[in-house]
This record gives sequence, structure tokens and C-alpha cells, in this order.
Amino acid sequence: MPVHFATLHLFDSAQGSLAEIELAHPDMPPGERRWLWIEPNWVTLLHPVNEGTPTLRVFDGAVLALDGQRGELRWHDGRRNALLEVADASLRPEFRRLVHQHLN
Repeated sequence: MPVHFATLHLFDSAQGSLAEIELAHPDMPPGERRWLWIEPNWVTLLHPVNEGTPTLRVFDGAVLALDGQRGELRWHDGRRNALLEVADASLRPEFRRLVHQHLN
């Protein structure tokens, strides 16, 4: 049985998308969530280091700083991605396929 998901939060940049998703599968606890950085042909799972705050989330490879509908993903290697929240949290079809492949 495949893992299904719903996109809870979505932020787009020129380089890719950052998505918080909720997973649905009988073998998983209800409400299981994950943060994914999605680029063309690649999905990276970001593991939260702590609970964070509504404006700052720390992951194992990056820090997400939010200011209203705008944000920035600051990677530990120095890269930065300017982000803009997508109000309807709708992933591009090609990114949706990539996430589905990543989860299954």
C-alpha cells in the first residue's frame, strides 16, 4: 500500500520548493509530518533538530527563517534560498510525482 501525503505548508523559490507534508499510511502513526526540499529530479528530507518557533525552524542541514509570507532557507554550506509562501499549498505536478516516488 503506497504512502499518501497532504501538503500542509509550501514555500517556492527559483531553485525549488520547501514543503511540510503530513503522511497517511496504516503502518505510520497518525499525524506523521516531514519537511522536504524539492528540486528538479531530487528530494531532500530535512530532519528537525528542535521544535523551533513559528518564525525559526532548525534542521540538520539548514535553518528556515520566516517573516510573514516570505522566508529564507539558509543551508549550512552557505547557500541561501529566498522563499515565498504558496497560499493554496499546491505542489507543481512534477514535484508531486517526485515526492510520491521519494515516499514509496
